[in-house]
Amino acid sequence: MATVDTEKYSKDDSCFDRLSDDVILYILKHLSLKDFFNLRHVNKRFATICTDKSLVRHLQFARNYWLTTDKFQSYVSPVVDKVETLNLNSCYWLKCGAVDLLSKCSNLSSLHLMQVRVSVKTLCSIMSSLPSLSSLSFSISDIRDLHPELSNSPGAQDCLARLVSLSLHFRHQLVYSNRPVINFCSGPTLFEYCKNLEEFHVYGFPSNARGIPKYIFQPQILKSENLKNVKVMTLNDAMDPAARMFFFGTLLSVCKLSVKFKTLLQPLGNVDQLWTMDGYATCLENMEDLVHFDPSRTTFQIPSEVLHFESAHNLQYLNLSDNAAVTSETLHLLADTCPKLTSLNLQNCNYILLGPLKQNAEQRRVYNDISGLQALLLACLELRSLNISGIHVHTQDLTTTPYSSLAALLAVNNSWKCLSMSPCCLSVERSSKSGKRTFSLVPEGYLVKRRRIGAGAVCNQSFAMFPDSNSPSTSQEDPSASSSSPPSSSPSSSSPSTALDEPAFVSELEKLVRSCPAMENFELNCSGFRSAFNKYFGVHPTTCTSSPCMFSLTVGDQELMCIGRWKHLKTLQLTSIPGVNQGHCLLAIAKGCVSLEQLSIACLGQIAHCLYRGGLLAAFPFFSQLRDFRLEHPYMKIDEQMLTAMAKCSTLERVCIIAKNGTMDTEGVKDFFEKVEGLINFQLYTGRSLSVCRGLQAYLMSKYKKSRPAISVCIHPLLNGGLQEATAQLPDQHIDEMTILKSRVSIRPQNWSPF
Repeated sequence: MATVDTEKYSKDDSCFDRLSDDVILYILKHLSLKDFFNLRHVNKRFATICTDKSLVRHLQFARNYWLTTDKFQSYVSPVVDKVETLNLNSCYWLKCGAVDLLSKCSNLSSLHLMQVRVSVKTLCSIMSSLPSLSSLSFSISDIRDLHPELSNSPGAQDCLARLVSLSLHFRHQLVYSNRPVINFCSGPTLFEYCKNLEEFHVYGFPSNARGIPKYIFQPQILKSENLKNVKVMTLNDAMDPAARMFFFGTLLSVCKLSVKFKTLLQPLGNVDQLWTMDGYATCLENMEDLVHFDPSRTTFQIPSEVLHFESAHNLQYLNLSDNAAVTSETLHLLADTCPKLTSLNLQNCNYILLGPLKQNAEQRRVYNDISGLQALLLACLELRSLNISGIHVHTQDLTTTPYSSLAALLAVNNSWKCLSMSPCCLSVERSSKSGKRTFSLVPEGYLVKRRRIGAGAVCNQSFAMFPDSNSPSTSQEDPSASSSSPPSSSPSSSSPSTALDEPAFVSELEKLVRSCPAMENFELNCSGFRSAFNKYFGVHPTTCTSSPCMFSLTVGDQELMCIGRWKHLKTLQLTSIPGVNQGHCLLAIAKGCVSLEQLSIACLGQIAHCLYRGGLLAAFPFFSQLRDFRLEHPYMKIDEQMLTAMAKCSTLERVCIIAKNGTMDTEGVKDFFEKVEGLINFQLYTGRSLSVCRGLQAYLMSKYKKSRPAISVCIHPLLNGGLQEATAQLPDQHIDEMTILKSRVSIRPQNWSPF
């Protein structure tokens, strides 16, 4: 790239005119795709620089909801010969004409089209014109149509022969019936042409309570030797029988070749049953090459004859979630044999504190053996991501250790990036001035008995209870500074006389915050809570349960204020924390977590009264980067006051609110859409009638479809019979990431992306 001679420019020239092209290129590499797109129209010099190969070689359009078909074509047309990687995954709104341009990108080596509208015939045509393609991802609605088209396209066959990585996304039509009939069929697949395949990824439709595919396809792999180079096989965690059948049918064919996997992600695969299949046990007999492994949501013993973790010295990611056979002995084994672990998922492994069987007359087990978890945390020094939610670890379980709580134990590692734990793990016995240890299961200010709350009381406890945003105690520089003077209604608050006599109380979570300043993803998920839309049953409101551990009652606003000190936090999930009353912590989080992009809160405080509502409304103006917001509470009112507050968060792109008994202000929703111009996904499930919900949804879709091509809206009564059918019309990414509530810590390897 030629440089600019600064001597040619006078003093009146702009600063950019004095910069060389190389310097401008360096600056442009740090801009977002949207900003970079707009710069092309500034002047001719910028238009020329923006076509430099270093800027357009790898184009990532995924999740750029501002992109239209015309903008995409104008963006790619001038650089079709320079693009090597093109990611259009989840660009579901692009018109079919957008993909016609791909045939001209002759140097493409990686192309990703999942959830993009493209027919099988057009896909084969694109593949035939890309001689350098080695990585391909696409969606398929009827896999039976794929093989006939491939057999008539020699160019597509040659393309498959060159592929190293292949990803299939199953997006089929679902059948909703009380007496469904499942059809099974089989036939040849595209593997007949894949001779150099090393990676194979399958993505199924997100969990749905009633919908099932019209048929389940069993692949016939006639040339299994074509898969001899496969080292990576992955399946997403979704209850999609069609995708699962295709994945495990392929997996068993690969196992017969006695390959050594580097990555094997097979959630909900019955390991005990697979072990009896031909070749599966042989492939996992030596796990020395295995780097990523996910046998989650199954029950098998570790150690056992099925899996030989003794040889898994290079293992970096392991997902054992929902396995009731994982004990303290299992964690000791992992601590001794897997020193390179960077990410571990133990969600709902409820027996990790179960000790070994004692060889005595009574043959008893210890049910509070913390030694395995302690050994694991101390041995795996590279561990950066841990999911331990759904597990009860209380003060009495740590009496033999120097740690006051699980949070204090986790604070030993000061390099955490992602953590998920249960709120009850933050509870601790406190020492009073007299030296006696006290512990209250009912925090001060927590209402055990329901009481009436008038309009005046709600008004008094909303915005008025927060000090001015410019005051020192709530400044953005130190949002949790107000923790030195906690509200009187906070669970850990104390009288002035007590505060003078005793040292300031440091919550267990604050110990973790001080130790791990670089936290990016944090979750407090109650072990007894299941959302109305959950990963186990999908969209099924009647499966919603909330039975929080009594120890979590001591965790309230004051204990959570310190979260606002995590400046790098991007994702936060808080579910079923009954001790949260006034919502002061939400304001502290909004002011302090300046990088927060995703926030999900469900059933905070009391179920019958949304006492934290005022704190939430006061927090919205301070969320400067928030894009995704999910809220679930049975009695949340979606009125004008709330929608006006939400509209002050102008960066919102996706919103999902679930309120079974809540109200909805239709005019307020319309004004909210008008004010938040970047909003593209809006889901609202309340107690309003079906006719009102359908009318509002139709109005929003018709008004904003042209100006916001990526828009998707679902407004529906929560307890209506057609709820599953309505949500199934949403794009997969919104169902998986917004509709269904689930933990996202360690569900995939860190920085994992097959694209």
